[in-house]
Amino acid sequence: MDARQAFVDRVKQIDPIFKRGDLQSFWPALEELVSMAPERVDVSRKKSHYLASLAARSLARNDPTSALAFLDLADRIVDASHMTPFLIEERTAFRRQAIAVSDARG
Repeated sequence: MDARQAFVDRVKQIDPIFKRGDLQSFWPALEELVSMAPERVDVSRKKSHYLASLAARSLARNDPTSALAFLDLADRIVDASHMTPFLIEERTAFRRQAIAVSDARG
């Protein structure tokens, strides 16, 4: 199976765990997911976008700590040379929002 399709299929398997709010079970599955095909530009871009979407959904749940954790993971595991300006801005915007929510909480 193609690495990109394997990544997409794995996202479909683990995303329901996130939707249930079971982050303790989700993190190990996510770590496995993001270790897939680090050399593939297309998979790296998928990873970045998925992690940004997790950050966005965490913000919607009023959980800026998790949002920042997902964005920090993206910073660590996604090869910066694989990024597009859109993906960079996407993560930057969600980071700003998460920091603003955290700062507002004190």
